[in-house]
Amino acid sequence: MKKLKLAFAYDSAYPWFNGGIEKRRFLIMQSLAKAGHEVHCFTMLREGMPKSEFKYKGIYYHCAGSAIPNSKMYVKGRRNIRWPLKYALLIPFKLAKYDHFDLIDADAFPFLHLFTIAAYAKIRRIKFVITWHEVWSIEYWQRYLGKVGGAIGYLVEYLSSKLTDYFISNSLETSKELYKRFGKKSIVFQAAVSSYEAKIEKAEKKGYFISIGRLIPEKRVDMILRAIAESKERVKVIGIGPEESNLKGLAKDLKIEDRVTFIRRLPQSKLFKSLKESMGLLMFSEREGLSLITLEAMLLGVPVFVVGSTSLPKEVKRLCFELDEKKLGKSLDNVAKNYSIYQKRAEEVKEIVKKEFSADYAEEIYKKIISRDGKTY
Repeated sequence: MKKLKLAFAYDSAYPWFNGGIEKRRFLIMQSLAKAGHEVHCFTMLREGMPKSEFKYKGIYYHCAGSAIPNSKMYVKGRRNIRWPLKYALLIPFKLAKYDHFDLIDADAFPFLHLFTIAAYAKIRRIKFVITWHEVWSIEYWQRYLGKVGGAIGYLVEYLSSKLTDYFISNSLETSKELYKRFGKKSIVFQAAVSSYEAKIEKAEKKGYFISIGRLIPEKRVDMILRAIAESKERVKVIGIGPEESNLKGLAKDLKIEDRVTFIRRLPQSKLFKSLKESMGLLMFSEREGLSLITLEAMLLGVPVFVVGSTSLPKEVKRLCFELDEKKLGKSLDNVAKNYSIYQKRAEEVKEIVKKEFSADYAEEIYKKIISRDGKTY
């Protein structure tokens, strides 16, 4: 097949915004660029980007307007609607400045941009793909936005599923939910790691656990802090978000300030080094898609610890260690005491992740989509 010209669209981009969706897309784009394809990323201008049009790691970046600051990304714990709305309005005009693409792939959430991109793709007769990371129920929407707002949010999600016949799901569970709720079949592409990231030097264990992710209620970092308070262990909490001040206040109230280190951001090399030095990643989140940081930890040979109510796809959760949710403090102390057992299993898991969750299969996936004429996979 000829060299492909591919466009990817989302309102933020890695490494200028270090989120799971952004990192996953970057790994996929990088894999495609290394395979010789022309890859374009249509995003928004963020702090640290060199300019509105530039090339990075073989990928062409085009910024449709400027993103709002991180400090204004959330309003009352929910994502600020101004950012995705601005992106949705500007992105078709940015796309129109460039020659025809073989395919446009847009990540689903927060949905508004899908409608304007779909309209542009239809006019230009370009294959439009939506990559789905989570499928929300109306109950979840209403918990997130209230009864009326949640109903509107669910309607927008439902209508988004009608914009195209081409879908990628990040996990088997997402694919099943997409079909169950909206009747849409999808290609499952569990891209989360890349072969080059496995080449990380060994690091000496420093005797702490680690939590990495946005500081929002759904991540349940408060549960981690309470577990630390009930144990003898230490934890590093890495991330930013609206819950930051509340969590720092909780650590003070629990009198564990000397055993909790809050770090807002780390470059990837230092983040991975901190992971390697830890005894394990604590992933207690109640809302996750594939969870790249979970799989990255596994790729580094770091054990991942969950509780029964942790929301992860089954194919990921089976590779984690489950702790007793009612005795978390004691469970953490037991891990520290018998750490060699967990370390040995983590090395076995590392090989599974390399094989099953690699972004290196991107070329195969996108060629399959472009060559497909029918409406089923």
